Amino acid sequence: MNHKRIYWIMHISCWLLIAKMALKYSLLVINNYHPALQYFSAVFIFGVVSTHCYKLIVDKYQTDNISIQKFLLFPIIGNIVVGLLFLIVDSQFTDPEYKAKNYTDFSSYFSLYLDDFWVITPWFFFFHFLRYAAQKQIINERFVSMEKMIIAAELETLKTQLHPHFFFNALNSIKALMIIDHEQARSAVDQLSDLLRLSLNIGQSPEVRISEELKLSKAYLFLEKIRFDKRLQYTIDVEEGLSHKMIIPMSISTLIENAIKHGIAKQKAGGDVSIKIFQEDNFIKIQVSNSGTFTPEPQKNDGGIGLSNLKKRVELKYKGEASLEIKEIDSRVVALLCIPVAKV
Repeated sequence: MNHKRIYWIMHISCWLLIAKMALKYSLLVINNYHPALQYFSAVFIFGVVSTHCYKLIVDKYQTDNISIQKFLLFPIIGNIVVGLLFLIVDSQFTDPEYKAKNYTDFSSYFSLYLDDFWVITPWFFFFHFLRYAAQKQIINERFVSMEKMIIAAELETLKTQLHPHFFFNALNSIKALMIIDHEQARSAVDQLSDLLRLSLNIGQSPEVRISEELKLSKAYLFLEKIRFDKRLQYTIDVEEGLSHKMIIPMSISTLIENAIKHGIAKQKAGGDVSIKIFQEDNFIKIQVSNSGTFTPEPQKNDGGIGLSNLKKRVELKYKGEASLEIKEIDSRVVALLCIPVAKV
């Protein structure tokens, strides 16, 4: 329900209640149905119109941007003016004999005015409370919107940073291959063009299907397999039913790249990389492990931009609900990315 509808529901409800209270304590000309209905209608209609005019004035002068002292003047002055108008309405409907007998001086009329003043005060309280709540929600929505824009911009910056890094490593693989086998190098160039196309398509979206991300990963593994030959073995195991799940782009590929660059490439005999994607409890888990030992702090000039980039993107995207950890288990380095199912 929007604020405008809430305002009108509360506005009309409030004045129905005020009119009923005023009718209960009023002194009408004669005690029958018709004057009571007229008085009730007059209080209700006059109240709805006069206080809505007050709302329009407040909206026009944008009191949210003025000082607190000036802001407090609006409900005070509004209450005083509307109270005086209702004093006139009460005077018109009060029994003439009672009025002639009891309202003979300023103090008696002032007493009646105070009664009207306090009767209509709840409306001003309701209006400014509702206005404050609406303004606070608008500010919060703007803040959330700005926060999303900042996160989106930062994610885009990180992706832009990652693409050159990722392809730089692929080109290094082809460069090394050209020395060994020209035919395979040409085949690798063709594969790199496919890799580039897939990466550009994936990079345009904030999220991609696991199946699409795996196509990119397999293209990268093909290039690295040509480079390392028998030194690199790999397996991919995806639990059934997870291929359509959404993840952040170039996440699996980054973990594979890290496993090869910091694991397989540093071992003379090479090793193997195992990619497993499965669901456990309420998390999609992407596990990439490789033979070797884990060094928490990479050596100087050893890069590491891909992994740190992925950590930042995971933190921004899932706001602490996802995790990425790397540890050594039984002479294997295991990288585990956990993403909540509700977020994929």
